Amino acid sequence: MVSEELLISCFCNLGCDVPDKLVIDKCLQLCHTYNIDEETFVDTWVAYSVPRSLNIDPTLDDLNKLEDEELKKSDTSVKPTSSIEINVQVNQDITDNVLDIYNTEQSSISKQTKRARSPTVDTENDSKLRAVDQTFSPSTYTPKIHAPNRAPSTTVRGKVLLYFGSDVSDWKKRTDQDLSIVKADNPHLPKDVVYMYEMLSKQGAVLSGNCENFGEQLCHIWNETGATSTNMRYVRNVISISQMPFRTWGRISTVLDKSAGSKIVMLEGCKRSKGDNNAPIIRLDLGGIKHYSVFPGQIVAVEGINTAGNALVAKELFVKGHAPLAESPQLTGDLKVYVAVGPFTQSDNLNYQPLWDLIERVTEDEPNILILVGPFIEYTHQEIKKCSLKDTYQDFFDKIVTRIMQSLQGKSTRVILVPSNRDAHHDAVFPTPEFAIYPNKVGSNVTNLYSMTDPCIINVQGLHIGITSVDIVRHLGQQEVSNTSGMDRLARLADHVLSQATFYPLYPPFPGLNLDTTLWKKYACFEQQPHIIILPSDVKYYCKVVNNSLVLNPERLQKYIYAKLYIRPVTNGKWDPNNISCEIAKV
Repeated sequence: MVSEELLISCFCNLGCDVPDKLVIDKCLQLCHTYNIDEETFVDTWVAYSVPRSLNIDPTLDDLNKLEDEELKKSDTSVKPTSSIEINVQVNQDITDNVLDIYNTEQSSISKQTKRARSPTVDTENDSKLRAVDQTFSPSTYTPKIHAPNRAPSTTVRGKVLLYFGSDVSDWKKRTDQDLSIVKADNPHLPKDVVYMYEMLSKQGAVLSGNCENFGEQLCHIWNETGATSTNMRYVRNVISISQMPFRTWGRISTVLDKSAGSKIVMLEGCKRSKGDNNAPIIRLDLGGIKHYSVFPGQIVAVEGINTAGNALVAKELFVKGHAPLAESPQLTGDLKVYVAVGPFTQSDNLNYQPLWDLIERVTEDEPNILILVGPFIEYTHQEIKKCSLKDTYQDFFDKIVTRIMQSLQGKSTRVILVPSNRDAHHDAVFPTPEFAIYPNKVGSNVTNLYSMTDPCIINVQGLHIGITSVDIVRHLGQQEVSNTSGMDRLARLADHVLSQATFYPLYPPFPGLNLDTTLWKKYACFEQQPHIIILPSDVKYYCKVVNNSLVLNPERLQKYIYAKLYIRPVTNGKWDPNNISCEIAKV
């Protein structure tokens, strides 16, 4: 049964406004007529509207055209779900077009240019004296004279898009704090790391070892919950044949059944038979589970039976492998943290005006910490791809950092830089080493500059903040197979990260991400869950409490959007994420 509320929620998650009841009724009619669910319909609409430069908000005329040109021709009806097959959208053209709106590397350059633009807003005259000069471009780069100015108007600047927590009367600095900012005890990638030298055999051993250890941990947690009979057997071999229920564990994988237009969910074990080089794998029948959400690479514990040897009929899944929460922070005063995520310039120039507007705001408010998450020099930017820049990428990055620190000269704000594997001047690998910072170029303010790895967990007087630049939420959203109608999808995707205790639980990795499996196992997992975890994404901004951690997506500064956190000291020695206030706003 198609739900009107869920359909509206799917549109809202993509930033669409659907105010007209007639439009909603038409969408519901199309879902019923062509037997497609809410999420598939919204994905189909986006795939249809973006290449044709239509307004992302649907109209009746556009929906009629969608029906005539796409739905009637392709007959995108969802086939009935069998006991071991979960229907998904498999049309590659539609998938590619859906990815276009999220600014992925899979689409063409021309499409990237169109989708990466900030919203076009009429710019008003602003006679205010800015703390940061309006123009920024190296002498070797000539900016476009007639490039449109997409900066928000004076009436839009500072507009709060989302608010979480209790009200904050004033974000400006009131008192000085002597903060201690260090990397948490979690292992972090060293500067001189050697990467992408792993052998396939070693890669397989790492994956198998991680599956075995984490799977055993899942079973132990499951057993400790007490929701099991004393006679329940735990079996390491996922292909064991048994007439009685048993529990086992393994890694989820999916196989595309082109003839049926569906994905088949498989469970890959970690125990090989003697003389067999291949890991055991079996079909996983999820038909008997009411709600589930699985994705490739996820390690799960399963209770089920395998009577015929060709399918494991699951009766229950257990995926709650959350790491214990880090100890309560010892903050002595309120902490103000500003967060912005790259790209930091618009799609048709290298002037970095969104960044300088943000720095102007920072110089006025003087927060305790400013976290800037890459990419700083996006390798897919059209000016970078056209080699319009004659400076070396490293020199250009140094100029950006120098400009930031000079603007904050005399301020107490600490600046934290987190790299991205998409930075043109840096290592294109994940996990990603920290940036090389040259003090002689940055100047005397270098003591307020901190360079971190991706991913990283920073420790601010006991407050653990986990950060990654990889869009794991979107990657999981494209790959998950779920039956969770009516649930909060963004919170569910974020919880996958926490429940697998790693910043990147998806395997195989999303196309375009150069994942080093050995380094991932050492440096992209966490033994303690951070109090705050920043998961940037191209999907709509959000701030949610998930498993007692605050999960934040500040979206992209390219769209003039950033986030502000107001973190209060703990009361009664107990951590409570609801003590945090968060604003996601326009610069």
